[in-house]
Amino acid sequence: MKGHYSDAEKRQMQITAQAKNKSRLQELIDFSKLSGFERLGIASCAGMLAYAKKLVVLLQEAGFEVYLVHCKESGLNASEIDAGMCGPSCDPLSQADYLNSRNTDLNIIMGLCLGHGLLFEKHSLAPVTTLVVKDFATGHKTVEELA
Repeated sequence: MKGHYSDAEKRQMQITAQAKNKSRLQELIDFSKLSGFERLGIASCAGMLAYAKKLVVLLQEAGFEVYLVHCKESGLNASEIDAGMCGPSCDPLSQADYLNSRNTDLNIIMGLCLGHGLLFEKHSLAPVTTLVVKDFATGHKTVEELA
């Protein structure tokens, strides 16, 4: 069954073809430039913040306006999610709200937990791509389990 693409979707497929076969980071930069994106958002796991900050620098050097928000930045207490939990909680809805308020053109996930990433994607107004998948069992090399 083949897809039925709108003109905008066909354009995205054409841009994708122009940006592929590079490192994922270079593909992200090229795709964003070819798409005319100017403001990029990063929704990061707090545990990946060092990598996310390096990504901010690289994207800024490539000419983008970049906004970064980590998962525990809102100060949500886990007890607000479940009375049996305590301490700081990840807050993907607040991450989406923050980047939505910055009118980002594209949002990038950096190591959000699977369920948190799904919630972030659901609430993000901008399209979302994942650059890093958090996988402690494989050192963040998810494909290793499939080899």
